Amino acid sequence: MTREELIIWATRNGWKLDRWGHLKKEFSNGTHRLKLSRVAARHEVSTPAGWVRLASGYYKNLRINADDRLAGMTR
Repeated sequence: MTREELIIWATRNGWKLDRWGHLKKEFSNGTHRLKLSRVAARHEVSTPAGWVRLASGYYKNLRINADDRLAGMTR
């Protein structure tokens, strides 16, 4: 998977690009972010202390499952 493919999948599923080029979405437990770098993505959640990493993965290891969910990130 490439960064561009991840952005296309995420925007199709309700994620919005912020002004820094990362993807954000509101969930019942708070704001989540897919922080995108040149080679990897990190799934983070906003807390009062700042952003906390939930999982991460290199683009080459990421894929979309048959049920249109992102897979390949590790904790």
